[in-house]
Formats: sequence, structure tokens, C-alpha cells
Amino acid sequence: AAPDLGRGVAPSGHRNLSCKDYELKYPPVSTAKDRSRYAAVFQDQYPEFLELQQEVGSAQAKLQQLEALLNSLPRPRSQKEAHVAARVWREFEKKQMDPSFLDKQARCHYLKGKLRHLKTQIQKFDDQGESEGSVYF
Repeated sequence: AAPDLGRGVAPSGHRNLSCKDYELKYPPVSTAKDRSRYAAVFQDQYPEFLELQQEVGSAQAKLQQLEALLNSLPRPRSQKEAHVAARVWREFEKKQMDPSFLDKQARCHYLKGKLRHLKTQIQKFDDQGESEGSVYF
């Protein structure tokens, strides 16, 4: 059977999972084979994480710039200006709540946690191996 590389997306609508599936799927490493499998999953998903992190970070920066610009605008002097300003704010809020953006943000957060978990599990296994090999009697 081909190794499961864990490409599944965090379930939509569950942005704050209390029990993360990767914590159950990737318990402490106990063999070199497990370590190799965990490292392969990490190497497979790290590029996706980097791409998402850059994309989400860029979008967040643009939204922050737009919000700062909107906040710096002078108060509307007419009802027409007030309507235009209200429409622009609605569009801004719509962009912040865009399902595609929110899904990318959630996937990025999920991958960050999963990759951190895998790295920690591998490091614990490596540290355990080093301490066992350095015991002197």
C-alpha cells in the first residue's frame, strides 16, 4: 500500500478543531521506519505550507493596507459620499469573509500545526536515540 501523505484538507466549517487529527494519526515515533514516514509527510506538505503562508500573508497585508486607507478617509460630506463609503466598506468586509480566503487561511493554520507536530515527534525520537547511545557504564 502506498503511504498516506495526509493531503486531506481540514474540514470546512471546523476552523478550530479541538482534537487535531494529526495528533492521533502521528503518535510518538518508535521506529526508524516511522521516522522516515513522518519525514516524508513533512517534506511532501512543507512546500504547500510555504506557498499558502506567502499567499495568505500577502492577502492579509493588502487587507490591512486597505483598512488603514479606509479609516484615513475624511468623513463623507454628502449623502452620496456616505453611500459610496458604505458600499466600499461592505466590499472590504466581503473580501475579509471570502470563503476561499478563509479556507486557505484555515488550511495554512492546519498545516502549520501538523508540520510542527511531525517535526516535534521526529526530534523527540532523534533526541531519545542520542541519549540512549551516549549512556556510559
